[in-house]
Amino acid sequence: MVPTVRDLARELVEVLAPEELPTFDVVAEPYLTDPHRAERRLRDHDDSMGFGVADALAMMTPVVALVSGSVVTALSDTLTDSMRSTGAKLLRKMTRKKPAELPEAASEWSAEQLAEVREIALKRAIDLGMKPAKAETLADAVVGALVRRS
Repeated sequence: MVPTVRDLARELVEVLAPEELPTFDVVAEPYLTDPHRAERRLRDHDDSMGFGVADALAMMTPVVALVSGSVVTALSDTLTDSMRSTGAKLLRKMTRKKPAELPEAASEWSAEQLAEVREIALKRAIDLGMKPAKAETLADAVVGALVRRS
């Protein structure tokens, strides 16, 4: 099952920066409700409180929220493609007038899907200005969170 962006982001902050949990809801909210606008403000240093990229990168929550959004979108797209493929196969079986068995739902992500998600998370975190070592840790935590959920 694909987690919500908020759930994944909270879980990642809990693992990577538990000291940020008390402020998670307030800090993450703009990045979860309007990620494009929040990212634009982050990149343009256009925050009325002077909260720019350097300040945001000192905290994990903004980057984690944006990375989580990218990851959940990729997972949703993968799941949708899989369901379309499975549905088409089932429809072909049904139209052949043979008894069709419903396919089992995938209960976990394949190694290939997890590797793809890790790469998405890594690239997105680096694109947002996170240092490579920290981005690697975040990407690994994303995969860990998905594996724990399945």
